[in-house]
Amino acid sequence: MATLDLSTDEVVEDVKPIVLIISDARGDTAYSVVAAAAAQFEEDAVDIARLPDARNVQDVNTFMDAQEEGRPIAVFHTFVDERLRRDVRHALVKRGIPAIDLLGPAVTVLSTLTGVEPSNKVGALRDRLLVNAAE
Repeated sequence: MATLDLSTDEVVEDVKPIVLIISDARGDTAYSVVAAAAAQFEEDAVDIARLPDARNVQDVNTFMDAQEEGRPIAVFHTFVDERLRRDVRHALVKRGIPAIDLLGPAVTVLSTLTGVEPSNKVGALRDRLLVNAAE
């Protein structure tokens, strides 16, 4: 199977792409989106790897450095901290790796809509679900 390396626009033969999920929490939100998108393709069309609990761009760079060279890579990420989102975006652009910020734009739209600043609390959805399940 030939694939397109999005960082170079070259066709790569017999190399399975890898989708990296990077989050400052567990990465469940990003995993759900990536799994739903991947379900539109052949089973096992891509490998998926997660970096949960990323606290800084150094964590992300270390994770990226550990990836197998020559594999097409894309990153989906969820960070609540705007500075971390920006730093990661810059690091990925420097590496030529396509990335999608799954949380930032949604938080910005909801903040604009409600006129309320977000809490920027890591794991807020998980915590809310745990509280609701306990009630």
